[in-house]
Amino acid sequence: MKNLLINPKISINNKRNEINDQIDHALIYWLIKNSYNPIIISNKFLMLPKKKLNQFLKSLKIKGIILSGGNDVKKKSLRYKSQNILIDFAIKTKIPILGICQGMQQMGVKFGTKLIKVKNHVKKNHKLINLTKDKFPSRSNSYHNYALKNCPKNFFITTKSQDGNIESIKHRKFNWEGWMWHPERDKKIDKINNYRLKKIFQ
Repeated sequence: MKNLLINPKISINNKRNEINDQIDHALIYWLIKNSYNPIIISNKFLMLPKKKLNQFLKSLKIKGIILSGGNDVKKKSLRYKSQNILIDFAIKTKIPILGICQGMQQMGVKFGTKLIKVKNHVKKNHKLINLTKDKFPSRSNSYHNYALKNCPKNFFITTKSQDGNIESIKHRKFNWEGWMWHPERDKKIDKINNYRLKKIFQ
């Protein structure tokens, strides 16, 4: 099984004075079902000195990174910093990335676009318009209040929603993709999402 590093969302409990990393069990289950070994790394842990962190990440022998959903993209936040560290590591080591929902938003902001507020994209299921000759889901779930304003540098748009919002992107050079939908939240997993997952982390 290939090791995939999973970046979890951050949850703050002010009453208990706790900062927790959280990941959906369904995402872990989906990855294991597809024969991947998920390794969850704390956002705080990624603040280690750069040399020591890079040595540790290389020791894990990861074959890819998943930037999971959750949290808003805030440039001064711990998660924003940790996700950028992982993206830079992926560039250096030439490993694949899948950004899911907030993960795709982070990739977009990192490479030059902005986020815009959108309506009717929370707890919705809608059609996708495929702009490529490759396989992508024909429908997707939707749990986001923001979308990419335009296509980030060195990416191209792979799908859009019927209202014109960007739903997925792919890097022109690296084997990176961003999806605004959550494949793990479907009651029945779309086989095309499994296909895309394996194509990214082949």
